[in-house]
Amino acid sequence: MTKRITALILALIITAACLAGCHDRKIDGENVKGAEIAISLGGTVYELDPALCLNNDSALQICGLLYDTLFVLDSDGKVKEGIVSDYTIVKNEKNNEYSMELQLRDKNFWSDGIYVCAEDVIFAWKRILDPSFNSDAACLLFDIKNASEAKQGDCSIDDVGLFAVDELLLRVTFTGDIDYDRFIRNLTSVALAPLREDIVTRNADWSKKPATTVCSGPFMLRRINYGFDGSNLVDASYASLVLERNPFYRRSNDAKYIDTSVTPYRLIIDLSATGEEQLERFARGECFFINDIALSARANYKDTAVVSDLLSTNSVFLNEDADIAKKDGTTEKLFADKNVRLALSKAIDRQAVADALVFARPATALVPYGVFETDSAKSLFRSVGGDIIAAGADLSAAKSLLSGIDPSAYTFSLMVKGTDETHVKIGELIVAAWTGLGFNVTLNAVMPYINDEKLSGEDVKDIYDDTFDERYYANRYEAALADLQAYSPDAFTVLAPFAARFSGQGQDMTSSEYIDVPHKTGFADEAYDAVIEQAYAEKDPAARATLLHSAETSLLEAMPVIPVVFNQDAYLISSDLSKVGISYYGFKIFTKAVQKNWIDYIETLPPKEEDSEPA
Repeated sequence: MTKRITALILALIITAACLAGCHDRKIDGENVKGAEIAISLGGTVYELDPALCLNNDSALQICGLLYDTLFVLDSDGKVKEGIVSDYTIVKNEKNNEYSMELQLRDKNFWSDGIYVCAEDVIFAWKRILDPSFNSDAACLLFDIKNASEAKQGDCSIDDVGLFAVDELLLRVTFTGDIDYDRFIRNLTSVALAPLREDIVTRNADWSKKPATTVCSGPFMLRRINYGFDGSNLVDASYASLVLERNPFYRRSNDAKYIDTSVTPYRLIIDLSATGEEQLERFARGECFFINDIALSARANYKDTAVVSDLLSTNSVFLNEDADIAKKDGTTEKLFADKNVRLALSKAIDRQAVADALVFARPATALVPYGVFETDSAKSLFRSVGGDIIAAGADLSAAKSLLSGIDPSAYTFSLMVKGTDETHVKIGELIVAAWTGLGFNVTLNAVMPYINDEKLSGEDVKDIYDDTFDERYYANRYEAALADLQAYSPDAFTVLAPFAARFSGQGQDMTSSEYIDVPHKTGFADEAYDAVIEQAYAEKDPAARATLLHSAETSLLEAMPVIPVVFNQDAYLISSDLSKVGISYYGFKIFTKAVQKNWIDYIETLPPKEEDSEPA
């Protein structure tokens, strides 16, 4: 704590010096601290918790800018240092004791000037491992001593093998002699980014507004304006999300300039324009980067956009526990029938969906492209495993699987995120396919809603709750369309959550019987669980990969989740913008971005709302 207080005092002194001496420019008598770059990163985002952002690419892109990770994967899939500057592996084979000490940088600060410390890592990881917290990312941490047991409620969360040796040194103890390189690759996941306990525990909506958020990445959340005041639409034309340079990001205490580590001052993300309007702004030189090209115009940019595979598969999750309405007034757990699930899968023309999206591949399996076969990007799991399911539809086979079932007797909905035009389009195509089988299916494009409740002790307006996320994470849906993200470049992180011990689902802590909770779909299969347990215990990388290929095949023979398309990243970048990087996960890196003649564009920005300092 003493070191944190000292860091805060130093931060205040440094900030004052930087503000007095940095190379600001003046426009109409006002200081301008650097480029304010107008960009578009995708759909509107309402939740910026890094542990809950992995079902939608737009939220993932923003969180990749706001939160730093212990290690990072560069564009080639190679591990680089992040918050961690060095690490040491300690083995005591005689006593069967294995651990790793992670040394955090002494130049890493939160956006309020406080050190990113070992306790922040421990808090974030224990939060994910807490039995009451629902997160598929829990399996990333199961090599840690007592992590699995804590998640299952079999021991205290305080028994997990995490210890802060000092403020910047974290000791992690393991269950045995693990694959340390693979564990480090897991630590590149934004889901495991450090979080501040004093911020997260303050209120449930901490990650939705600048006043209640602090960030460890190159940018911090400065303003969110959805165009509403309370429940009234004021002016949607100025709706925007503003990310501002984190002045403390990876800076040495004697840095001369405030922009030493991050070059642009602000990223202005317009939330008011449609996808087509963003393209018009791009053509006029008013927007310099577009990460989500409007569906209606994608064909025009097929040859000019920068395209790469993302580590995610757009998929339909079928809730086996959902009571599906029948026309006789009764209900039935329709999706508990494997043949129904397989029929719904075979009815989908994945190639047609991919063609409609332009930037996508038909998902002929579940594990996406980009995931490693073993330990590097030189060999990919998908390339080795090949196709498991067909790209085209097979209506005849689908109908034969429904023998004895009257589809017209059942009515259900497919839930999609209504703010994501890509997900809505996919949902429409799937609903049409399932309607063609005879089911009564509707598209439930859920929208966020305004939360008028005041935060505890805070008067913060314009809070939105994402209805889709709330229902998705609480398993309150019949069928739901979401991006199944690989949490690391390891196929295990995609496949393991379908096994009960690795599902990461929250326990009912009011019960004295702590049992493994199945995957959010309700899927439970002892044979599948056994294969995943074998893969978890296997030390040989090649043998482990073979087991995971077997697991993927058996999973798709049961089809609790229906792969639709492998997501691809496609973006446009202005010739006036340079030095924009990309991580292996597809995060855009604007840390050193340079905008040509940036001073000419300052006046084109939308009017500013009143700034809110982070709490």
